[in-house]
Amino acid sequence: MEYAGVSLRFVAVLIDAIILVVLILVLALFTGGGYSTTDNGTHQVGVAAGGWWPFLVFFGYYMVFEAVSGRTIGKRLVGLRVVNEDGDSISWGQSLGRNLLRVVDAFFFYFVAAISVWSSSKRQRLGDRAANTFVIYDRGDRREPARLAPVTSAPQQHATTGDSANYYTHERFMDDIDRAKRVRD
Repeated sequence: MEYAGVSLRFVAVLIDAIILVVLILVLALFTGGGYSTTDNGTHQVGVAAGGWWPFLVFFGYYMVFEAVSGRTIGKRLVGLRVVNEDGDSISWGQSLGRNLLRVVDAFFFYFVAAISVWSSSKRQRLGDRAANTFVIYDRGDRREPARLAPVTSAPQQHATTGDSANYYTHERFMDDIDRAKRVRD
């Protein structure tokens, strides 16, 4: 297992944050959180997403995605996965434990998590240490990136006379041309 560092984990958190903000705003609009007021000639329009339910959406998003597939949408896009010490999927309990401590890890824009990852030989944040989980590189489901330079391959092996495989080499092609010329003459 190759443990993931801070940079890709931070990109995944940013992607997930954008998704969560949009999701919470849409839910707030559908549940009556939109408002429009006019006060002293000033018109204000906005969306209120107050109360406890945005926190449930936040924790539910991380818990469900990580317990079911080991990846949130952000982790999937950057090629990361959360696993247990055997490299298998994490349990619901591990997902709960690592995400409850996300509140502490998220202090100062995830700076606490970054320090924790930098100081860990297995690159674990506090939530990972408590739940005994690891974030690893997982590029198994991603296509190989396009190559700008041609792939160099091993030199082509020519068939020998005792070789049972049917190779059509340049030499055999030239022999066929010579035979065709003799038949024609």
